[in-house]
Amino acid sequence: MGLGVRANLRVVLVAIVAALVANAADALTQSNRGAGNALGALWIGSTLALAAALVFSSLVATQLGNVAGELTGAARRIGEGDFSVRTRLPGNDEFAELGHTLDGLASSLSVSLGELRAERDLQKKILEAMHEGVVVVDRDGRIELVNSALRRMLLLGGDAVGKLLIETVRHAQLDTMLETARADPDDQPVEIDLPGLKPRRVLVQVAPLSAGDEGLLFVFVDVTELRRLESLRRDFVANASHELRTPIAAVRSATETLQSGALEERIAAIRFVDIIDRNAQRLQSLVEDMLELSKLESNEFKLKRDRVELQRVVPIVLALFRERAEKKGVRLAAELPPALPAIEGDARALEHVLSNLVDNAVKYCPRGARITVGGSSDERFVQLIVSDTGPGIAPEHLLRVFERFYRVDAGRSRELGGTGLGLSIVKHMVEAMRGKVAVESSVGKGSKFGVSLLRADRTVEPHPPPAERMEPGPSQEVSPPERAPVS
Repeated sequence: MGLGVRANLRVVLVAIVAALVANAADALTQSNRGAGNALGALWIGSTLALAAALVFSSLVATQLGNVAGELTGAARRIGEGDFSVRTRLPGNDEFAELGHTLDGLASSLSVSLGELRAERDLQKKILEAMHEGVVVVDRDGRIELVNSALRRMLLLGGDAVGKLLIETVRHAQLDTMLETARADPDDQPVEIDLPGLKPRRVLVQVAPLSAGDEGLLFVFVDVTELRRLESLRRDFVANASHELRTPIAAVRSATETLQSGALEERIAAIRFVDIIDRNAQRLQSLVEDMLELSKLESNEFKLKRDRVELQRVVPIVLALFRERAEKKGVRLAAELPPALPAIEGDARALEHVLSNLVDNAVKYCPRGARITVGGSSDERFVQLIVSDTGPGIAPEHLLRVFERFYRVDAGRSRELGGTGLGLSIVKHMVEAMRGKVAVESSVGKGSKFGVSLLRADRTVEPHPPPAERMEPGPSQEVSPPERAPVS
């Protein structure tokens, strides 16, 4: 295969000519033998030379056929996607040039295919990492591509590809968007409510893929939580304004009465000054609770993770309310097991939590009621239980008692100086300490608030605490604290 095609054919022709010349020369040297012998010798020599040339030509043709077969096989493998094949033919003839061209084509296609695969994998990773749902539909509205975010958002099955979009996501407005998107590529995004097992509010944007393609790209943004937070913010502003309006109106009314001449009457003046003082205190409590709740929700309230002994914290908190409870005829008691483990948390935050729970109990319990603080534990959590024998809470209120400004009895709560934020602060503080708070209550039988917090000496990672278990330990009366409470 060292010779080219033209070189091989040239060798064959030279061999034939050489054979003929040799025969002619032999015939001339043997001319004395007679014309018959010379002619016979010439034919014999020519036949032998021609046979030799034919054999040599056959060998060359076989060699060329092998080269052509090798090139054909390489081209077929390249066509089947195997770009690693190389012919590596030596020489500079036509077959060698064709082999070099096939080698270059295979190398170029391999590089291009690698780039396309890398781009495809990058796009796939981007689609899978997106929180927004993405779906591509063809000109008939059938789904060609859908990412994982949309599957999770709308609970789509694995057979969504190939189905009509309106069949998979049932909403009449999507059908309208399909019809108008091609006519108006700058159409504004639309918010739609999607019912089902997982109701969602989504913002949908649609755009054509390209000028020559009639497919459409839909992007679904889940705004359910955003709209819920906006609603909470509006409710908070409305509730805060309402809560502030009442004491402000009372202060202004009392002030105007005093200015109009009530200052001259000592008894009336004292009464109106008392009204101003009570409402000013209520305003102060409301503002302080709102600021504290704002810090908790914005993560500005930094909590420590110390070892906190409950046997020291509980008596301090109960002692703060002893005088108020005695005036109302309400009995306070601690029911902490002697071996109750310490918790991991912030001592000041825990005092605040217990203070709010005991304060609520003292406010709403009638004369003769009993308020106890008990405890229990398991291998991961310690549970504090503040229970009372007060009026209890109706079942329809239990799920909402930890909401901001929510009151079971709004009129009585304001009369007693409540802001409606105490239990919401309790919930946020307990969750900030990686705990959980729950409530059990029956009308006429009292209420139990359970706070589950991590044990300081736990040896396993925590799971959601068992807030439904509320089993107090043996009872003991509260003794005065040995140190002043932490403010």
